[in-house]
Amino acid sequence: MVLTERPEMVTEEYWESLIKKSVSRYFLLDMLSKRPMHGYDIANNIESCCEGWSRPTDGMIYPTIKELVRAGYIECVPETIDGRERKVCHLTSKGKEAHRTAAQVWANVLPYLQQSVADAGASPPESGACCT
Repeated sequence: MVLTERPEMVTEEYWESLIKKSVSRYFLLDMLSKRPMHGYDIANNIESCCEGWSRPTDGMIYPTIKELVRAGYIECVPETIDGRERKVCHLTSKGKEAHRTAAQVWANVLPYLQQSVADAGASPPESGACCT
């Protein structure tokens, strides 16, 4: 029997992929908590705040937007921007509540993560924290 190989847990790419998947919803909610944006803006803002990570793909952004719209966390309104129609998304009250709840959960786990990272001998990049 041949087992399907999975990416090695010893590679940074493996862990970055897991982290990106797990925080994509939070980052999307966080970006929209700052101002309404369309998908392209959201992806660019996530890329610019998280130095060293590649730009989130359309496959990460747009399915998440659709899922959050269906669940009532965001609304997208068609607007004409630079002569082009785009759907500009904004948080609903349910989305604002979800953002606050997610932020609290991250706040609860971050001290442990920071200590764990330090105990492992790793350090954050010199440029500082993500999304400063």
